[in-house]
Amino acid sequence: MAVAVRGARGGGSGGINGGLRTFFSHRIFISATFTLLFLATLSALFSSHPHHHPSLTSSGNAYVQRTFLAIKSDPLKTRLDLIYKQANDHMTLVNTYAAYARKLKLDISRQLRMFDELAKNLTDLPLKPSYKSSLFEPGSDVDEDVLRQFEKEVKEKVKVARLMIAEAKESYDTQIKIQKLKDTIFAVNELLIKAKKNGAFASLISAKSVPKSLHCLAMRLVGERVANPEKYKEEGYKAEFEDPSLYHYAIFSDNVIAVSVVIRSVVKNAEEPWKHVFHVVTDKMNVAAMKVWFRMRPVEGGASVEINAVEDYSFLNSSYVPVLKQLESANMQKFYF
Repeated sequence: MAVAVRGARGGGSGGINGGLRTFFSHRIFISATFTLLFLATLSALFSSHPHHHPSLTSSGNAYVQRTFLAIKSDPLKTRLDLIYKQANDHMTLVNTYAAYARKLKLDISRQLRMFDELAKNLTDLPLKPSYKSSLFEPGSDVDEDVLRQFEKEVKEKVKVARLMIAEAKESYDTQIKIQKLKDTIFAVNELLIKAKKNGAFASLISAKSVPKSLHCLAMRLVGERVANPEKYKEEGYKAEFEDPSLYHYAIFSDNVIAVSVVIRSVVKNAEEPWKHVFHVVTDKMNVAAMKVWFRMRPVEGGASVEINAVEDYSFLNSSYVPVLKQLESANMQKFYF
């Protein structure tokens, strides 16, 4: 029973496989047949129309073909067209710069005349009878010798135009003009700073440069004090120095003559000279000379004069007095001391 069952299954499987192989064989045959028919149809269609039919030629290819044919047929004509185009382009540039020159009017009148003359020459060049008849007459052949002469003249004028444009470009280029103005402003500012420094330095020199006799004056006054100590003893403190009802003046100087002139001028022109008090502040080196001078030549009119060194006033520091702050600079100290 078992053997019969296995034999039945084996026979059924062989029949099914045979049917499938037959079905796929027919399908492959039909597909191959249709493919061959399709290829044969395409071959017949392409063979019936030539490849270079005029209707299939694109416009771009036609233009390229015509261009090459023209070059091949008449290269001198093409060369003439290129030369004429170059001259025309440069004439347009020259006219443009001439228009700019007209806007600036008298500033660059020479350039305007040169641009106008060059533009006129470029315009009149093709109109010369020799060139017009040999090169630009319709239907006539181009004379190579005349073309060569025309090209030479065009190149000369183009060269002149380029030189003129390069020379004038800086005048019309906005960015270049702006940069030039900035450079000019910077240079002028540098000159101004330098002039201010030189002026300040000259003022200092003029203030410090006094005649030799005045330099010797302070030394002679100090010598007088050393020679006669009893005569030039220190005076007592006066109440007028702190009297708020009087007129007080503070004079900062190391020049004996200058201080004397200022004080005597004020006293001489005052209606009530006894109400004026002068506080002279100088350096330690000139305190003795100042005191000897005003002891030898007292101020008339009852005016009071107090002489002290700047070191005696603790509140006179660099944070309070701008002049002392400047003296803290190494360069200023080197100049003064």
